[in-house]
Amino acid sequence: MTERAALMLFLSLLAGAAAHFALSRVGRRIPLALAHRRGVFLAGPAPTPRALALGVVVLQTLAWLASAWLATQQFPVLREARGEAASIVAQSLTAPLFALGDRSYSTRDLVVLPLLVIGIWIGASGLTRLFCSQVLEAAGVESGAQETLSTLLRYSVSLVGTAVVLHVWGVDLRSFAILASVLGVGIGFGLQNIANNFVSGVLVNAERPVRPGDFVRVGEFVGSVMKIGARSTSIRTLDRVTILVPNSRLLEGEVVNWSHDDPVSRVHVPVGVAYGSDVQRVRHALLEVARGHRGVLRDPRPEVQLLRLGESSLDFELLVWTADPRNQARLVSDLNFRIVAALRAGGIQIPFPQRDLHLRSPSLERALAAWTRRNLPEALEGEATAVADGAGGPNASDRSELGPEDWSDVDVAAVAEKMRGPMGVPVEDRRHLLSVYRRCFVGSEAVDWLGDHAGLTRSEAVAVGQRLVDLGCIRHVLSEHGFRDGHYFFRFREDESEAA
Repeated sequence: MTERAALMLFLSLLAGAAAHFALSRVGRRIPLALAHRRGVFLAGPAPTPRALALGVVVLQTLAWLASAWLATQQFPVLREARGEAASIVAQSLTAPLFALGDRSYSTRDLVVLPLLVIGIWIGASGLTRLFCSQVLEAAGVESGAQETLSTLLRYSVSLVGTAVVLHVWGVDLRSFAILASVLGVGIGFGLQNIANNFVSGVLVNAERPVRPGDFVRVGEFVGSVMKIGARSTSIRTLDRVTILVPNSRLLEGEVVNWSHDDPVSRVHVPVGVAYGSDVQRVRHALLEVARGHRGVLRDPRPEVQLLRLGESSLDFELLVWTADPRNQARLVSDLNFRIVAALRAGGIQIPFPQRDLHLRSPSLERALAAWTRRNLPEALEGEATAVADGAGGPNASDRSELGPEDWSDVDVAAVAEKMRGPMGVPVEDRRHLLSVYRRCFVGSEAVDWLGDHAGLTRSEAVAVGQRLVDLGCIRHVLSEHGFRDGHYFFRFREDESEAA
């Protein structure tokens, strides 16, 4: 009997340790699997959500308690001690601590009641998400109205559920009303900003001047609206930093919303050229730069305006239209790169501020003339040589590198040829389940190849792959979807006949 009890003790402890290890591994694997399901491939361990980590700890605790219960079950002394400890804990939890009205409350009540309230709030949140996903989205309700209805539903269900639980538990709600009336004035002064932001959030969700996904400027912050909460609005800036802006600022201050009603907006690019330049050539060069950029809309047409005759330059302004307000800064930068190259190629000088210094001292003028005769010819000769060298247009090293979004269709087709070449992606027969697909490659391997040979990020590589699909250079073997970064099979157009 002793040997059997020792064996059961060892097995119970081993089972507890195994359960602890398995739960830890599952807790690390679930975030990684969720990230892969969203198409995000991480180099290191994925961050574990707080709720998942808490659930793993609770399950590990329960596993060790079950292991301890099995271990003590084999020894009478330990079994009796376990029973006495359980009775002591039960008595301490059920012993009355204080009384409110006709009912007394114990430690168990103080533990169970907050857990029930927390469960009601969690259940209300889950009910709200289910209502939005199954009812509001199916009905085609806009995202702003969904946010408003979900917020009102969540708080209404939570407050009603909490009131019902307190009433069933024997708590007199009239005492809370009296307490609220006594503390209402002081709390009102202390929480007036919170109440202001809450009401502002409800109004913003109802009127929807700003909606999730809009690209806005609020004060000095520029970014995309991620979520309009009960107290604050989350704005993700272009630097991928999340800023929490109080809802009251959206109603009390000026908000620039480029995505409101129509995302098409105009971008201003100021340009200055030297006096004496041919203004028609300048206008033609600026329009050619605008028409050659993929991010500039053809309708409305680009426009060039001569704003003013400045002190040192003729001040032009290139006006272009874009449908993607999030890339305004990058669009202006690309246009400036191309404008500098176009003006240099056209022999148009970009001026700099100049000032004339008039010297009236005869001795100073003689000294300056002597210095000019001695030094200025060489300087002028060097400057003339430099101008002559640069007159033929910009060197290859002066050209700015264009991102994949600026590649022409010819450039993208050339990338497809390299991918299919001897040093390209592996093209071979692939097997999936019971089917064999001839002469195809894997999407994730193509993304890796573009990253290694073209210096692209994974998102840029996926965009290039989609352009290859749009141009007909590649296609999915079943033509079910576009390009994806994963274990999906694609085939080059030149390999279609061999595969058939």
